[in-house]
Amino acid sequence: MNKPVEGGLRILAISDLHGLHFKTASDLIDDLRPDWIVLCGDLLPDFGKIPGVGNRLQAQREFWQAYRRTFIRDFAVTTLVRGNHEIEGFQDPALCRLPAELDGHVVRLEGVPAEFGTWGWSREWQDDHLERELYDQLREAPEPWIYISHVPPYGCLDTTKVGEQVGHRPLARHLQGLGWPNALVLCGHVHESFGSMKRDQTLIVNAACGYVLIEWDKDGSRVITSGIVEE
Repeated sequence: MNKPVEGGLRILAISDLHGLHFKTASDLIDDLRPDWIVLCGDLLPDFGKIPGVGNRLQAQREFWQAYRRTFIRDFAVTTLVRGNHEIEGFQDPALCRLPAELDGHVVRLEGVPAEFGTWGWSREWQDDHLERELYDQLREAPEPWIYISHVPPYGCLDTTKVGEQVGHRPLARHLQGLGWPNALVLCGHVHESFGSMKRDQTLIVNAACGYVLIEWDKDGSRVITSGIVEE
């Protein structure tokens, strides 16, 4: 795919399916025909009843091998960012690539704030570790147009059902330091805060338990359609 940036991209963000509703997600991809499919994490089931982390990891690998085709299309690039429910050690290197015109302009973050305690999931990190991941990414993409983070920026679509804000503080500080620039943030994680919002020029999209279709170009982004993924 070598579409010029000026022509824009149709981006389909999907997050937090936890192994459910894959047939519906597949049908959505075929109906919406995006240029870029972005999986924002927590796509896999936990297999919590299987004893042993290694055994659960193997179960995730086998599940993904069987179902990854759900999200692969000849007409689109697919990119996966892991969530905290993807067990450490799970990888899909083929889904690390980006649309060619975005190389060097996309930040990818997989850490989850551990501010409210850890739950035994993967990549639950304190702020210093989250910040280190962010700045490692910024060295590779010093002029980001798009941020893919499993977790929303702090204060943006990050409120849980008990009213706690559990977002990514280093990401929020970074964006605030840039004056909330003309950028797109794709995220998930916080199921109760599905939706989209603008903070100055920054469009934040939380696709948790659902999907959001975005029309993007360098001059701005807009949400075309969105919804919760259900059978």
